[in-house]
This record gives sequence, structure tokens and C-alpha cells, in this order.
Amino acid sequence: MTFDIEKMNKLPVGERFFDVNEIWYFMNRGVVRLLYPTSVTPNQITCLSLLFGLASAGFYISGISDALMWGAVFLYGKMFLDNVDGNLARVRGTTSRFGRFLDSLTDFLVTVLVYIAITMYVVRATAIPEYWILGLFGLLACFLQSSFFVFYLVNYTSRVGSYEKNRVDEGVTEADKRKVEEGQTDPWDLRLQTLFVWAYGWQDKAVKKLDALFRSFARVPDNDADWYSDRKFLAWISPLCLCTNNMMLVIFSLLGQLELFLLLLVSFVNMYGLGLLAWKVLRRTGR
Repeated sequence: MTFDIEKMNKLPVGERFFDVNEIWYFMNRGVVRLLYPTSVTPNQITCLSLLFGLASAGFYISGISDALMWGAVFLYGKMFLDNVDGNLARVRGTTSRFGRFLDSLTDFLVTVLVYIAITMYVVRATAIPEYWILGLFGLLACFLQSSFFVFYLVNYTSRVGSYEKNRVDEGVTEADKRKVEEGQTDPWDLRLQTLFVWAYGWQDKAVKKLDALFRSFARVPDNDADWYSDRKFLAWISPLCLCTNNMMLVIFSLLGQLELFLLLLVSFVNMYGLGLLAWKVLRRTGR
């Protein structure tokens, strides 16, 4: 089977938009090319990314002198591998619902542990216990911002017929259960889907309500194709993805400015996302 690097892309050529997250993976194409003829599977890469994420959290709370540097190094390793697994699956044509949920649940676990770890580091370094509140808000902001980007991305990709392993609504349906009962789907797909809904369901509902609110401002009906096919808007909200969030955490860790990172995350980045939604409304209403 010939290696076709074009298959790594989630979108057809004419439907793509500038995604800032691609900047952080400038080496991934070479790594995917090296792994392509091997027996290494995408799910094995996902599990390796989990180990890197756990190591990152461990270094952040280790108390060693270079804790921030090593935490950042392993966090970047985690996010890099997190991109390689999906690209390897797409180029081999082996994408699956199991891999989709495994990847997202790995992200969830690592994100929770890393944010607990960096908050613990900040509290220790400053002796200010109130930073636990900032850390909690930072974790919530990270999840909501990432789900915000994914919501619009999946709405878009579902309309252009790509990225088919993701659904706009990942709630467990009777059809999902029936496929397992009839042997059409592996039971583990349903188990991971159930865990996914537990971990991300509240975020998806919150973003859906936010979207409905701003659609009402713009007088846009449900499932309006133009509203969800705005590539310029997708490009501008791409920095809200978990990938860029992790990259910013890496940079601020190396700068020794974790408190500033958390403050910017819960203030400026939230305002940035809401501002883009307001801009989207104004463009739609012609004001």
C-alpha cells in the first residue's frame, strides 16, 4: 500500500481553512511517514501519549529544580504524539470510533492531571492557596474553549462529508446499543462512548446553548448551513483548540509564568472567543 500524505488531512483540498494548530506539528509528517510501514498502531501511539502526559503532570509536582522545564518537554511530547496517532490512522485508512474515543478520553485525563499539577506548583511557589480557585477556573475554561472549537469544526466537517468518525452529538442512542447487540459494533466502542459523554457531555451542552443564544441574536435558524460553514470564523477560533492551549502552557512553563498563563486563560482567551462570536453575528446581520 503506497503512502499518500494527502490522506492525513481531515478535509478535502477545497474545504480547508488555516488551522493555527498545524504550526505546532511541523515534524509530524516525517514521523507518520516513518511509522507508516511499521506494525506500530495509532492506538499504541495514543497510549504512549498518555504516558507522556502522566510524566508531564508528575514533573510539575515533583519539586525538582527543573520541574517546569521537564513538565513542558513531556507535555509537548504528549501533544505531538496526540497528533501523530490520528494522522497515522487516516493515512492507513484505519480510523475507528474506538480510537476516536480513546484519544479524547486520554486528553481529558491528562488535562485534569496537568492542571491539578500546575496549580499545585503555583500554590507551593507562592504560598497563596486562593490560586486553587484560579486553577479550577483555568481547567474549566480550557475544556469549554476546546469544546467550543470542536463543536464548530465537527459541524463543519459533517457538512463536507469528512472526519466521519466524529458526530456533532455523541450521546448514546438506541441505534448505538442495537449495533452492539447485533454484533455490528464492538462493545468497547459503546463503553468508551459512555465514558466520553460523562467527561464531555456537560461541555457540549454548554457550547450548544451558547451557540443557540448567538444564533438567536443573528436570527439564524437551526442547522443553518452558512452559519456552520464559515471557514474564516473556523480559522480565527482554531487557537482555542486544546493543542494550542497546551502549546501556550509549554511556553509559559518555560518562561516560569504559570500564574500569568492561568490569568490570561480565564480572562483574555474567554473574551477572545466571545468576541469572535459577536463578530460572527455582526457579519451575518450586516451591521
